[in-house]
Amino acid sequence: MYFYLATMLKDSMSSHITSELEAQAALTREFLIEKLPAKDNFTYDLIDPLVDRLGKANNARVTFIGLDGVVWGDTERDGQALRAMNNHLTRPEVQDAIKKGNGIRDRYSDTTQTEFRYFALPIHRNVGAEVSPNGEGTLIGICRVALPMVAVNTAIGNLRRIVLIASVAGLILAIVFSVFSTSVITKPIQKLTQMTQSLAAGNINSRVPVDSRNELGQLSQNFNLMADRIQEQIDTISEEHRRSATILRNMGEGVLLVNGASEITYANPTAISMLALPEAYIGKALIEINRIPELQALLKKAEQTETIAFAEIQLGNLREPEAEVTVVPVSAGQEYIIVVHDVTKERQLERIRADFVANVSHELRTPLTTIRGYAETLLSENSVRTKTAEQFIVKILNHSARLTRLISDLLELSRLELGEVELKRSPCHLNTFHEPLLDVFEPLLEESGLVLKWEIPEKLPTVNVDPQLFMQIFVNLIDNAIKYTPDGGAITVAADICRREEIEGSNIASEEFILSVKDTGTGIPMESQSRVFERFYRVDEGRAREMGSTGLGLAIVKHIVRCHNGRIWLESTLGQGSVFYVAVPL
Repeated sequence: MYFYLATMLKDSMSSHITSELEAQAALTREFLIEKLPAKDNFTYDLIDPLVDRLGKANNARVTFIGLDGVVWGDTERDGQALRAMNNHLTRPEVQDAIKKGNGIRDRYSDTTQTEFRYFALPIHRNVGAEVSPNGEGTLIGICRVALPMVAVNTAIGNLRRIVLIASVAGLILAIVFSVFSTSVITKPIQKLTQMTQSLAAGNINSRVPVDSRNELGQLSQNFNLMADRIQEQIDTISEEHRRSATILRNMGEGVLLVNGASEITYANPTAISMLALPEAYIGKALIEINRIPELQALLKKAEQTETIAFAEIQLGNLREPEAEVTVVPVSAGQEYIIVVHDVTKERQLERIRADFVANVSHELRTPLTTIRGYAETLLSENSVRTKTAEQFIVKILNHSARLTRLISDLLELSRLELGEVELKRSPCHLNTFHEPLLDVFEPLLEESGLVLKWEIPEKLPTVNVDPQLFMQIFVNLIDNAIKYTPDGGAITVAADICRREEIEGSNIASEEFILSVKDTGTGIPMESQSRVFERFYRVDEGRAREMGSTGLGLAIVKHIVRCHNGRIWLESTLGQGSVFYVAVPL
């Protein structure tokens, strides 16, 4: 603003001085037109006093110059000094006045050794019949008015100083105002910053005072609201954490949390007791503390597959160490939860039950054999007996036979459950079972009018199984299908090879053969399908008893399949029949 106003003031004052010179020059010319003698009568003594008088009246330098360039009068020179002045005909303002009607110049004066602004006008006057071509009369000389530039520059300098002082004062006021306004704005921001720093340091009770309703006040209010919400969330999370910690402390299962480097980051008291962890277990690798290969293998399996891994392993520090261990990946494989469930008591009870069943079955076999022998002897004798006595003997034989089958199944199931069965694998084709099965079931099939369809292709590769146990699978599944298929139905036995990309969480591709036994029987209700492989479970109790079913056939099949590392499942629609599938790896 200072430089702009200084330039504008200089231009304005220069224009004002020029206008003033024009006015004084015009007055001077009018005065000289009236007072000057004829041009042939010019003398210094006559003209110089007139010029001096005009200079005093106008407070300016006035000069009269003849057509020949002789200076006849000048307010700055008198007498001999006037006569000694240089010829002014070639001066720029004089030439402009003669040629253009006026002339104005800023230049340095050699006469006065001062810078002036000159303004010159031509003087015309009618002398007799002489008239100039432009009708203004005859040119008799040039009048020139000048003002020293010192005064002009001084005035401009004074104005510039005033503007500069005003500008500096305005700048100081602006700075003071900006400092004050900045303080007003930044003070709430500083409080807000201090509050955020305090909140980041953990002091969640910090709040910002709300002193205004402007944008900063609204920001402070919103920040306090956000802090309240954070406080509520922290309280909720803390309560959930306390609840989870209480649950974990009192769980009967051991729970560990390990990171991607298998370092323990958390363990509940049960896990510490089960795995005998030292006091400083945090941050230590699990393999350094508890050297159980099965546990390390299970953890590695979960890391590789990024899925839940489960296994039943033995822990070295338990009295009879048997535990179910589950490894669950969390945090995108960066952490793993290990849940250890002690099943020692359950396994002990199962072994006691299996031993009891095996012992009782074994003990019952001898008296049953005796009863059956006596009954067969009585039935084969030719002695005289009533028809009722003969019926009683037949019933004794039938029930003893049924009890014998039940005891045999119980003994077989106990051996399978206790792991006392040693597999005698040998390569064999599934079609080798066809003829023996026909020998077993042909009488039953003919009696009930059922058709046994054998659809196992010859191109199927040989399988590595225990032939005797696998024969039991066929016998139990086909026998079960015959019992629950109405007369005139069909039973289809088929097999095929399939490829599984993942088996038991492994990413190793494997081939397996799938055996299916399909019937057109009554079907199994949906609520019973998940229980048919349980021991002694019967879908239709009355019909099963009439057919002499022990309720152990499918349980035996399930355990035989498990011994072969296979799996068994069924698909059934009520009233349309059932399909039992057995899958065993090749």
